[in-house]
Amino acid sequence: MSIFLILDFCIRIEYTITAMTKNVLKTIRFTPTEEKSINEYLRRNRVFDSISNLGRVAVMEFIRTRAMLPLSPLPQSSTQTRPSFLWDYDLTEAQVHEILQHEPFEQRKWLIARILERAPLEEVWRYLTMEQIRDALPHLRMDPKTQRHWQEAIDVWTSRPSRS
Repeated sequence: MSIFLILDFCIRIEYTITAMTKNVLKTIRFTPTEEKSINEYLRRNRVFDSISNLGRVAVMEFIRTRAMLPLSPLPQSSTQTRPSFLWDYDLTEAQVHEILQHEPFEQRKWLIARILERAPLEEVWRYLTMEQIRDALPHLRMDPKTQRHWQEAIDVWTSRPSRS
């Protein structure tokens, strides 16, 4: 074995061990429709014997074909910090942003309502836009008084001043 091959092998092992100690992916959530599509794909493509194999190939292909993604930067502390309105859930700010941006509406309604009912106003704008609030408000299960206040606020903030 050449010294370069041994060195390359050692570097790959060190990289693998280093990468494994950083962030460990715990869960990937799929909607029932997505899960059905994945299972159908696995049945048609027997080369993938598990979702793990498919996932590995898909991630590498994604990285190979996408130079950049249009992502919104998060504050540095957001990967560790639990938002004030989620004292009873083990979610970081980054996970909240992930849910709000990528989950189907039915899965994020509870979080939007929670933000509107429990978060300080400055914090609401960190997670939601006025358009998101306006669109979601009629569909949320929340205290009727709070919902009415938010609706009145959105109406005032989005109304155009009349020209005399």
